[in-house]
Amino acid sequence: MKILIVRSWGKTAFELGGYCKNAFAENGHDADLFTYNDGRISWRFPFLVNIERTFVGKALIKKISDFRPQLILVIKGDEIPLELIRGIRDKFKIPVADYWIDDPGLIDVSQKISPAYDYFFTNDPDAVQVHKESGCPRVGFLSFGCLPDLHKKIQLSQEEYEMYGSDICFAGTVTEGRIKVLEVLSDFNLKVWAPRLVYSLKEKYRIEKNKIPSSSPLYSKFTDRSVWNEELVKVYNASKIVLNIHSPQTIPIMRDFEVTGCGAFLISDYARSLETMFKPTEEIICYKNIAELKELVTFYLSHPQEREEIARKGYLRAHRNHTYAKRMEELISFIEKEKT
Repeated sequence: MKILIVRSWGKTAFELGGYCKNAFAENGHDADLFTYNDGRISWRFPFLVNIERTFVGKALIKKISDFRPQLILVIKGDEIPLELIRGIRDKFKIPVADYWIDDPGLIDVSQKISPAYDYFFTNDPDAVQVHKESGCPRVGFLSFGCLPDLHKKIQLSQEEYEMYGSDICFAGTVTEGRIKVLEVLSDFNLKVWAPRLVYSLKEKYRIEKNKIPSSSPLYSKFTDRSVWNEELVKVYNASKIVLNIHSPQTIPIMRDFEVTGCGAFLISDYARSLETMFKPTEEIICYKNIAELKELVTFYLSHPQEREEIARKGYLRAHRNHTYAKRMEELISFIEKEKT
């Protein structure tokens, strides 16, 4: 099958689009990418917004005409005008699907988008019915995964261990809820791979950023930069414990699968349906509260054999059941089933 992946301009959607392309190729499909970015110029010159949007829309139409896909898969797509999606469906008469990755946090946004698509895949199983009631008749659940060519165990040099290693690491956006958890671990050998900023979600999805004061016990724990792709894999491989904090999300996120895919030891808070994907106490470790988290960290830092065995089992589970090749199989199977 020929599949065109349209990814929005944004770090996560851009990255995930590449993962899906590789996964489709692994499954024998002919996949190509189109990056939709209608703000490259107009973010600096707002008066050009309509001109740039028209130009990028025409470029996408041309790409579809030249490539002639049998399926278009949009990654997230909140920046893509819905009238463009509807126009593509009318013009080309081929199915257009969306792989949405921000439910339930942005359910108010996604339920306005989903009716414009032939197929809508949400990362939250509880949101499936919401999207059906919003007007999209064909809605499926599709979680995240790992990409074994990237998310894997690797050999590090001594210099890389010194650069990336720590007893505990957290890599990701630091929110108000997450900073409270990290503060409890400030006495440990902790590295937080993120800018020294705390993000807060305000009304109308406005993001507020506040700097971490130099007086904070966490200030020195921050690397003051983010890590992605191959460098993130080095961080996971060099760390004894990788911490996942789902807040503000309440369901499994990319980190659950990427950490285990790298063969790293994952300690996570509980998330809805996480136990259906990994076996707590056997493949990952979950904590119920901050006090238990501190106890678990202390225990597993002093019990490397138990830690490594759990990490090994999590790695096997991730590479057996939770790859993007498996996810794209699920997506195609859902579409084929809905056609019949």
